[in-house]
Amino acid sequence: MLMKSWFGRRVIKTGVAVFITAFVCHLINLPPTFAVITAIVTTEPTAADSLKKGMIRLPAAALGATFAIAADFILGQNALTYALVAMLTIIACSKLKLDTGTLVATLTAVAMIPGTTEHALFDFSIRISGTSIGIIVSTLVNFVILPPKFGPILVKKVDGLYKQTAAKFTSILESHLLDEAVDRTHYYRKLHEELTKAYQLTQFQHDEWQYRRSCEFERRSFGYLQKKLDYLHLTLFHLGKICHLRVNQPITKDEKQLLRETIQSFCAIFEDHYHQITTSHFTNMEKIKQLRAKQTKQDTFLNQMTHELISLHEVTLELAQITTDERRFSMEETSYPTYIFKKQALYE
Repeated sequence: MLMKSWFGRRVIKTGVAVFITAFVCHLINLPPTFAVITAIVTTEPTAADSLKKGMIRLPAAALGATFAIAADFILGQNALTYALVAMLTIIACSKLKLDTGTLVATLTAVAMIPGTTEHALFDFSIRISGTSIGIIVSTLVNFVILPPKFGPILVKKVDGLYKQTAAKFTSILESHLLDEAVDRTHYYRKLHEELTKAYQLTQFQHDEWQYRRSCEFERRSFGYLQKKLDYLHLTLFHLGKICHLRVNQPITKDEKQLLRETIQSFCAIFEDHYHQITTSHFTNMEKIKQLRAKQTKQDTFLNQMTHELISLHEVTLELAQITTDERRFSMEETSYPTYIFKKQALYE
């Protein structure tokens, strides 16, 4: 298990790509340095990214090599040459919309300068050949060996985000009830960043499906996970509004207790892999609705807080419903991905 955590799929693919690249270069008597560097920096999370970016990196690398040879021929090997080559390569890649190839092109260009000789055309062909081998090998390795499995990663990510949301929700409420003068936005700002990364994983998987076969159940399971992210996005929206509330009225001990119990029941739902809603949560929400009905002013803390909790309750009801429906479907279909739901009875 420890070895698996150290040597992930991308690490293994990088090692394989470097080995094959160096082996091919030694086989045809090419300097392996440029090819190996390129193979390392061009290993991507998905085969789709490798193919798309590989088509851009090849011309970008040729561009960088051209600048290196030209600058070395005119200025010789000095500090100005390195700076000028790097700048020209970056500018050219930007202007020609070759941004994803900028790093490879710049590395190729500056690394070429120390080894240049009087035979410019020969140097150019050697460097470009090595760089091309690195790009091609890393692309093929990424496509053929150990294809990425984003499903289990995304399940773990989504569950983790819901648990983090529960923890932050409690912290936000306590900061209000204790009337702490703190910046509460940091409680959910990080969650938004992590949510964006989770959405990126779903995009990675959709990109992979352009080049690999997938079954109906795999696509359906990813649709379910994406819905969970959408509901999490709505939850963070309400969480953000709660962060910006201001305690502008006295709150009784009973009201504080009710708010704490309600938040705790929300947190229990978020932390549960199946998002099951208990009877006590419905009871708390009825009390929250009654508390809101007692509020005579629109701009009070309790009025706004209860409004957000009621809205959040609606989101949670939908989350619980789609989870129950999907879980039941997964039990009826043996081909459904097993990593989506843990082995447990449908009703506890």
